[in-house]
Amino acid sequence: MAKLICVHCGAGYGQRYLTEEAVRWADGEEMPPYRGNAVVVRERYHGKTMSREAFLSLRMTSTPQLRKFAEADAAILPEKPMHVAYRWLWDGETYIGGCAPFCTNRCAIEYARKAYNCQPINTKQGWKR
Repeated sequence: MAKLICVHCGAGYGQRYLTEEAVRWADGEEMPPYRGNAVVVRERYHGKTMSREAFLSLRMTSTPQLRKFAEADAAILPEKPMHVAYRWLWDGETYIGGCAPFCTNRCAIEYARKAYNCQPINTKQGWKR
């Protein structure tokens, strides 16, 4: 699908429809390359997660009840630290936005006013006011 075009003024409008993908990999390895059909628009490194041991050493508490909660939180963490990055992908054809089939509300209102007044709609010759 080509970029959207306003039926009133002929200007292109819309933004690429992007999907976000989280990428995780083990500490000491390279970030895995993207192997899909989409276009990678942007990649951003987010950071590194803690390991279970590091989390528990920070959260050691004196009461057994709080220790139980800390162990439950640590259960979702990986054994080794993991790196996290985000990729924004575009399928190469999908656009969203605007006031379809117009680029803005101003174009939609002008188009409706011209149609109501039964004036010929021709953007190349200009409008009579």
